[in-house]
Amino acid sequence: MEMQEDQTEIHRENLRNLGSVTARLEGRDLGSAMAEIHARLFKEISTPPGTDIEFGGLYQIQRESFAGLTKVLLLSMVLIFIILVFEFQSFSHPVAILVATVLCVSGALLALYVTHTTLNISSFMGLIMVVGIVQKNGILMLDSERRYSEQGYALREAIYHAGRRRLRPILMTALATIFGMLPLAIGVGSGAQLLQPLAIAVIGGVAISMTLSLFVTPVLYFNLRGWSYRG
Repeated sequence: MEMQEDQTEIHRENLRNLGSVTARLEGRDLGSAMAEIHARLFKEISTPPGTDIEFGGLYQIQRESFAGLTKVLLLSMVLIFIILVFEFQSFSHPVAILVATVLCVSGALLALYVTHTTLNISSFMGLIMVVGIVQKNGILMLDSERRYSEQGYALREAIYHAGRRRLRPILMTALATIFGMLPLAIGVGSGAQLLQPLAIAVIGGVAISMTLSLFVTPVLYFNLRGWSYRG
């Protein structure tokens, strides 16, 4: 750290004195650095009464970006649910698909944790992509179940036959996505590090979706249908 001499100018904003402190990070991520700054600034340093502290720069941009991406993620889930309600003409199918889709986000977060990748704007965009990619597996599964139910199969048998019929398409599409993103996830090529968190998040979410689409979604749907019949 280098200390500079006092400035001979007084900066003001809204008729109040303004002092700016800048820093450059090296060897660590922005999130952990800001957490340490918050802890030390508000616990170890006493500020004069009437002093306001604001954080700007990349931290402010990141917060604004995260807020916007969170709204996009929630809006995408709402739109997916509405579309599924109109498509299936019921609530059991959309709820089962949407719950499994949300659980796939945990796979993306787990992949980021295992690879020691931070949750940044790129990886957050990967979470949004996961929601759009994996929900189609649930649609394939439950749409096939509906066709078997229309043919007169019992619910349990219809789900079983739908799982056998859709096993190969779900595995093929998931594996194609994983292997397609793998070079980007391991950083092959120039500029790959910029989108590497996105690829890691997508691979983690899609990998978990293979299990959820074939097991969790049918089981959840079966229970929802049972509750609706008992109700």
